[in-house]
Amino acid sequence: MVELKDVYEENVTLVQSRPLVAAFFGGTSGIGHQTLRALAGAEAEHNGKGLRAYIVGRNAIAADEILAECRSLYPQGQYTFFKIDDLSLIRNVDRVCAEIFEAERKHGQNARIDYLMLSQGGSIFLPRTETKEGIDMTMSLMYYSRMRAIIQLLPLLLKSTLPSKVVSVYAAGMEAKFYPEDLSLRDLKLYSYGQARSHMVYMHTLFMEMLAEKYPDKLSLIHIFPGLVIGPTFYSSEFPLWFRIMFRVINPIFGRFLTVPRQESGARMVNLASSRYLPRSSNSPKSYQEGSVEVDTKGKPGSGVYSLGWKGENNFKPELYEEFDKDEMRKKVWDHTVKAFEVIEAGNMFTG
Repeated sequence: MVELKDVYEENVTLVQSRPLVAAFFGGTSGIGHQTLRALAGAEAEHNGKGLRAYIVGRNAIAADEILAECRSLYPQGQYTFFKIDDLSLIRNVDRVCAEIFEAERKHGQNARIDYLMLSQGGSIFLPRTETKEGIDMTMSLMYYSRMRAIIQLLPLLLKSTLPSKVVSVYAAGMEAKFYPEDLSLRDLKLYSYGQARSHMVYMHTLFMEMLAEKYPDKLSLIHIFPGLVIGPTFYSSEFPLWFRIMFRVINPIFGRFLTVPRQESGARMVNLASSRYLPRSSNSPKSYQEGSVEVDTKGKPGSGVYSLGWKGENNFKPELYEEFDKDEMRKKVWDHTVKAFEVIEAGNMFTG
């Protein structure tokens, strides 16, 4: 667990160390919004070195309000919104990544991304529903579109001297069942939201570990379960009426015991960009002061991929990955995911 006082202290060091460039997918509500707000607030309060932020989402009205809020907090920052109606489509992810590249190109040698947050999502109550590209919509939002954004933005991420941090906000630590013979979960007997969630947690870890090995010293990848952070989506029509009624009844009574305060959540998410979460080293393993660097998915401090609970603590379950050949499964998940991207990029429907 990372103490909250340490979070705030490390965030001061972060914003005072260099100008930061951040991109938020799904940034027009919830945790993406709170993280951007916390980052702008830290820059303003502690005389930060500067901030460029890109927000990707579908709600232009919410984005206008968020950007106005951030400009009032930290007017020196540069804030840009890209409207994308459906991030479950890989082609849309590609388009917005190209737009981010174009926006960064004007900054010449300073073009980069230091912090990439991926929190796009949708209803957890849908049955398996394929997009026109051949991928289940929920799995695309929670896994495929997120990994595609990382791949497409890699040239900018690799230019960061932070080094760059990639944060996928979802269900880290919730592994249970995994289906290596049906990575797309096309068999409806295997598909439920709970099973898909577990399956995608494994896929997060395995794909991210491949990326960390391919880009040592450059890339730190974090999958985090953020706890329950109340935002506008809890009242959205995307949730069934019974859920919205239940939530309105329960939240005023039990909310303070069950939820993470939004300000704290934002600060903790900013803290993921700190030196506590290091990339894999290309040199011999280093020694670190106890508690200064978190343990990763290989059980070592500073090896590049982190599975975290909402307080920044390691919640990885290594025993579950001992049930198969992890090296072989990493390659299988990597090849499957890259193949999906290649097929879709060629204009075809993925059926693998």
